[in-house]
Amino acid sequence: SVPPGWTYEHDMELGRFLYDHSEKKLQCVDCTKEHINSIEVSSQMEDCVAAHLTDNLTYTFWESSGPPGQHWVRLNMKKGAIVKRLWLMLDGQSNSHVPRRVAVYGGTPSRLQHLRTVLINENSYQNVCILRDMKTHMPVLEIRFLECRDQGYNVRLQGIKIMSFWEWDLILNADMFQPAQLVRYPLLEGGDANMLYRRAVLIQRFVQLLESVLCYLIPLSEDSIGTFNALR
Repeated sequence: SVPPGWTYEHDMELGRFLYDHSEKKLQCVDCTKEHINSIEVSSQMEDCVAAHLTDNLTYTFWESSGPPGQHWVRLNMKKGAIVKRLWLMLDGQSNSHVPRRVAVYGGTPSRLQHLRTVLINENSYQNVCILRDMKTHMPVLEIRFLECRDQGYNVRLQGIKIMSFWEWDLILNADMFQPAQLVRYPLLEGGDANMLYRRAVLIQRFVQLLESVLCYLIPLSEDSIGTFNALR
């Protein structure tokens, strides 16, 4: 049941509190080695192997060796790791080896779903973020290189980098809602900690359910605006 006097604005403020709390849990550090089990690649040159993607050295590279359009890097994530940011570290020394268009897929090995396609700016020669703000754990993330600059044949990367967190870091508890933590949230101040906790659990469950069905609810771009309004 809705707490007495509770409004939609209270839910919005509680949602902001939960988002801010999750952000504070994250540290801006490279979590690549801690959260990735293994890396697979479509192909590799003899001296430019997959291990160079995570060695944090600026003078080593991974380079594919095969027909264009069939290059990929597959990240097998440790159980419970949720990706906050995923970057490609580009090698700007050879323009034809720099990816121009990449697609990111995620899910289980037997059922990968398209998450995002990124067109990399022609002026980018350093780190490019290709995925951000995942809400759930993906056992596998696969980066598919669809096109290189200057009709290049192979892909060369200096490395990859991720910032991620463990899904159990976001487990809710009533201690989160002590008065000192609510100073910047006036609509929540004075609220009973147990009530706020129960409401937060409800919001979190709703978000998880919504995330699981969102891909089936949002219409494709070619659908009519009338269809979108009906769904909304």
